[in-house]
Formats: sequence, C-alpha cells, structure tokens
Amino acid sequence: MLEVTLLTLLVADAATDAGTPPRGRFTSLLPPHAKVGAPRDVDELATPAERELGEPSVSGINPNRVFLERTIDVAISGDDTGWTDAVEVDFGDGITVNSVHLASPTSIVANLTIDRRAEVGVRDVVVRDGETEVVYTGAFKVESPLARTSMRGTLASGSIVVGTLAQRDLSTPFDPLNNVLTTNNPGIHTDYVAANLYNLDFTLLVDVPVTTGGYDLTVVSGLEGSQVTSSLPGGLPIVARAPIPLVEGDNAGTLVDPFGTRLYSFTPPDEPTRTTFVATTDNAAASPIIAVLPASGSFAELIGVASTVTANTTAAAPLYVVYWDAWGAGEQGININVTTAGPPPPETEPNDDCAHAMRIAASSTTAAALRDASDVDWYVFPATAEDVGKVVHVRTQPGDPTTDTVVEVFGSDCTTSLGGPSPDFAYHEDFYSTPILAAGDVYVKVTPSSAAFTTPNYELVVGIE
Repeated sequence: MLEVTLLTLLVADAATDAGTPPRGRFTSLLPPHAKVGAPRDVDELATPAERELGEPSVSGINPNRVFLERTIDVAISGDDTGWTDAVEVDFGDGITVNSVHLASPTSIVANLTIDRRAEVGVRDVVVRDGETEVVYTGAFKVESPLARTSMRGTLASGSIVVGTLAQRDLSTPFDPLNNVLTTNNPGIHTDYVAANLYNLDFTLLVDVPVTTGGYDLTVVSGLEGSQVTSSLPGGLPIVARAPIPLVEGDNAGTLVDPFGTRLYSFTPPDEPTRTTFVATTDNAAASPIIAVLPASGSFAELIGVASTVTANTTAAAPLYVVYWDAWGAGEQGININVTTAGPPPPETEPNDDCAHAMRIAASSTTAAALRDASDVDWYVFPATAEDVGKVVHVRTQPGDPTTDTVVEVFGSDCTTSLGGPSPDFAYHEDFYSTPILAAGDVYVKVTPSSAAFTTPNYELVVGIE
C-alpha cells in the first residue's frame, strides 16, 4: 500500500540531509512554514573569588558546562594547591566521577558521567585532598543537550503540537534518518519526526486524559549499537482542559492562535447511531481539520481525521472532537455541524464472487468487513437507461481508520471493466469509473490492499453521477 498520511513536512528548511522521511498520520496536512526561533537564556557562571595569598583554591574548570547523558573529561586547575594521588572531586548529585587523574599538584583531569536525571543548572565543585577542601562556588553548569526553538499549537490536553528541537551538543549531531522521539507520558504520541544534523522537527498528539504537567522530551538518535540519547526535562508543558459540549446542529466558536486546537465532546444516543461531524471556517486561508476520538480520548484509537468525519456507535459513550487548523491561518470563526442518523445496513454474506453479489441500491451506504487478506466482497446495483454515459462513484470509509481497500467496477457480465483497480493511494478509496455503457446491472468488487492486512471494517458508499 502506498499510504497517504494526514500532515506535510513541518518546516521547509528542516528537510533531511538524506531524503524525506515517512510522513506521520497528521503531519502530511501541514504546509511548509518558517521556523519561529526563540533566544536561549544565557546565565553567567561564577568567576574565582578573591583569596588570601598562598591560600589554595580552584582557579578554573574546563569545560565548565556539560550536557545530560554524556561522559566527558573535565580539567580542574588550582592555585597554591598541592594535590596528591589521594585527591577527590565532587560535582554533586547525578554526576558520577569515574576516575581522577593527577596531572600535577595544580591540575586534575576527572572523567564524569552525567545522569539523565541530574538537576540542570549551576552547581558547586568540591576538591578534597586529605584535610584540605576547596570549593569553587557556582563554577559548573549542567545543561540539556536539546533546546526547544519552536513550538506551535495549543499546549493542552486533546491537542496537536508541532515544533522543532535543536541539538546543542555539536559533538553528537542527529542521525538524519534514525530518530525516535518519546515523552514520559504514554498519553502523548509521536506522529512525525524529521531531522537534519542539528534540528529535529516533530508532531505530537496529546490525548484528552493527559493531566497538567511538564513532560520530558527524549530523542534517541542513530542505529542500534551507536545510539545517542538527548533529553529536555520538562520540555513539553501541558495544561489539562475540559471539552466544550457539542449539540446537534451548528456549534460556532473562535480559534485565535495559529495551529491552535479546540477540544469538544458529543455524547450520542444509547442506541446504534451514525454521527457525522463537519468542520468549516470563515477564514479562506485556513484548512479546518477535526480528529474524532472514542471515549478513551486516545489518538491511538483515532476514529477519523478530515474536515468531515463519521462515527458509528452503539452506546451513549462520549466522542471527543479536536478542531485544528493545519495551515496556521490564525484567528478565525469556526463551526462544527453535528448530525445523527441510524446506522447503514450491514453487508450480507456470502458475497465472495459475482454470482453471490449482495444487491444494494444505486445510491447507498453499506457497513461491511473483509474477514482476512483473501476475502473478496461483491456488490451489484441497477443502472437505468438514463444512467448510460454517467459514471459510478465508489468510496470506502471507516469502519476502521486503517482498513486498506481496493475497488473495481464491472459491467453486467462481471468481466467488462468500467475502471480499476483503484490506485490505492490511501487506506480508503475515492474512485470514479469510466462511463456506464448500457442499462443493466453494475458490479463493484472490494478487496484488501496488497499491503499487510490490518483491520477488517469499512463502509462502501456508491452513487451514479
């Protein structure tokens, strides 16, 4: 299957050095936009304090800044020190001193490993040799190797967030082709990652139940055996929010921030129901998208994402709707229209060949399923004399978001092709036949994609146009 995902590359100048990575399910909807950089705070480290002549002291540390999750040699120099092989150094919690090498009575080289959980910021360095202890106050700083240079979207539960991370440790550039971005909350999903040597673009999907907090961003870059891990503690601040209730009919609102989201909920009746959500906007530069989630509020169980999404339910459990402007047009009036109806009729088995095709109306929707990778579903409907010269419009839709289908259309003998197989550009098909040649039965054949079989359920929508 040639999968079409749902969001485009995030930033034009963040294209990879070695080709374009696979697109995420949401990221193929984004336009190329310029990065929005944020200046990095610079804070001064301490300089050596004035001292009494002949009093031992630490006069310098090089380097005096280190990154989390790195192992590095650090040189410590002293004035009026008489350090011996018994010398010890202490950089505080979260930093392991692997070895200390005495280069001279006034020079030490310490090999350090900085833990990922070490507290970032300025700290003291203590050097002890027997009864002598010298402290270099505020002389050393632990930093994250990642900087958040851009973050767009609403930083809240039930949202879509796009951004860019910069690699500050120039000795460990990103592998442009092999990167995994994670957080320390399982309710935050990575939709997309693309990197060059020192910048990594991403799209994150934040589930509805995610609570308020600052969540870590961690990038594992490189092939197995040579991977480098870089973390940004608290790099994703999220605020929990309550969804806005939807009612049947129109639901107007306002979206203010570019790439922002609004979170809604709708509870269908406690019976089999087909609910259709349609998103519109008054901003011609916007691209309104809604993601519909089940009662779990999890993007991992996404029902659908488009400007129009239909959900079939059997009970009064809430559906969550996330409105998102994928083009970042800024302030806009928005509307979500909600309609409910009974579910479509189910497929009738067996319909595995032309002779047993299920008879349907010429304009109809059928709830169907492909049992396995070898299943075939046949449908038949009548074309009248007035339909000659018109085309058959065949669509498949969820069902399941990842049911991957291919469709074909045939004349009344089941062998004369009226078009197909469909090109299989996406999980679901939107296919037009060639013109109908004569009045009589028209057949539609639905098969699984040649890609790996995933989920069974789909809806077949046919019409003559």
